[in-house]
Amino acid sequence: MDGALGGLLGDSEQEGSKEWSFWKSWIVSLTFCVVWFAVTSIAIILLFVVLAIMGLSESFSMHLSISFSYLIAILLTLLFMNVEGQLSDLSGKLSIDSSRQALILLLGIPVLVTVVDLIVVLGYGIGYELAFGVPELSTDIGVDWGSGPVALGLVVISTIIIAPIAEELMFRGYLLDSIRKVHGDWIAVVISAMIFGLVHLEPYTVGMAAIGGLIYGYVRIRTDSLWPSIIGHMMWNGIALVVTYL
Repeated sequence: MDGALGGLLGDSEQEGSKEWSFWKSWIVSLTFCVVWFAVTSIAIILLFVVLAIMGLSESFSMHLSISFSYLIAILLTLLFMNVEGQLSDLSGKLSIDSSRQALILLLGIPVLVTVVDLIVVLGYGIGYELAFGVPELSTDIGVDWGSGPVALGLVVISTIIIAPIAEELMFRGYLLDSIRKVHGDWIAVVISAMIFGLVHLEPYTVGMAAIGGLIYGYVRIRTDSLWPSIIGHMMWNGIALVVTYL
């Protein structure tokens, strides 16, 4: 009798421990997401104000602020990974063992991912226009082809290089793996993609970013590497920058 009662109590404690681990994982992950978004947003505002006071132009101040805020975001994500015990696995997600693997991870898969993303987003855009009309997008970034090389270079570095690294580390690196521990691969891909979409704020862009998040998350799971999603994200941002903004 005592043994049976002890077994029941043990099972109950295990279930309680699992339930707490579930909620703890979600609380930590969502808290880190909020902190990541809040800190980067505040950093942009504060840096912009400081640079504007120093006499720099509005557009230059904004893009320099965004660049620095993404660098802060990268450091924050590495801190999150360290807290969650993921930092030791990061080198494996960034390792390349051969020239053949480099060709596949850095070129072949990213090109394929970008083509698929373009096709799916084209369909999404048509559906969005049929349902809601032509989306209103903010396309003025204060820089065009007539801007100086410093301004253009800063936009390219911020948009095509730093932003994809920061966002992929956070969403396909830290967040995806945090959710995988609780729910498994595919739910983690979907949820991380939805959160990735939501941080882009504009209604049309939310859906477009979520589509990209689904594709990048799937590729991250299948390849166990962050490189295809980082390079694919860089390609996508480069195309978007040239076609939409410049």
